[in-house]
Amino acid sequence: MFHIKICGVRKITDIQAVSLAGAGAIGLNFYPPSCRFVDPEKASTAELADKAGELGVFRVGVFVNEPADRIVQITNAVSLDAVQLHGDELPEIVERLQQLGISSLIRAIKLPVGPLSVAEIESRTMPWSDLGTHLLLDADGGQAHGGTGKTLDWTGVQQWATKYPQVGWTLAGGLGPENVAAAIAASGAQSVDTASGVEATRGSKSGSLIRQFVAACDPLLC
Repeated sequence: MFHIKICGVRKITDIQAVSLAGAGAIGLNFYPPSCRFVDPEKASTAELADKAGELGVFRVGVFVNEPADRIVQITNAVSLDAVQLHGDELPEIVERLQQLGISSLIRAIKLPVGPLSVAEIESRTMPWSDLGTHLLLDADGGQAHGGTGKTLDWTGVQQWATKYPQVGWTLAGGLGPENVAAAIAASGAQSVDTASGVEATRGSKSGSLIRQFVAACDPLLC
């Protein structure tokens, strides 16, 4: 699906920085309480998606507890390439979205910070991996629903991934230029996602940090 995703972009300059750095995907955050929220009703949001499309960047819409019909409406209006479910959605929404024409789905799996057993990861991922959704393993941000800068137990993730080589997944949770190489090496991730790790201030992306992040990933994800 993608190797490197920069989530929570809000400006055209963010899109350009992602493209120039060589990251393959962006996340547009449609969760209103988030500092990274972009309003799907505004023309500026469609312009972000259009620019990403022009530059060949994969466009992921991040949704939190939205009804399926609303997700489809926004997906079509903004021309998204994939939908990421990042709230408390139940597995039943997958079939509904597929019926409505959404075939590319990512499910954020919120895992506790601290030591992780294979069984614990299994219990949280199994319903979704069985449905064929791509998984995004993130640190549990509570009501913030991600973007907290907390990291996961990468060794525990690697042990789970070794048991389930057929499952497509992306590593997230507190990744930045300074630790992403170690995270990839320890977890075996083939795909990574960051939001706060490439921000100069909360909610504001840094082109320099995006370049550094991608440079740290490239030798390991090529």
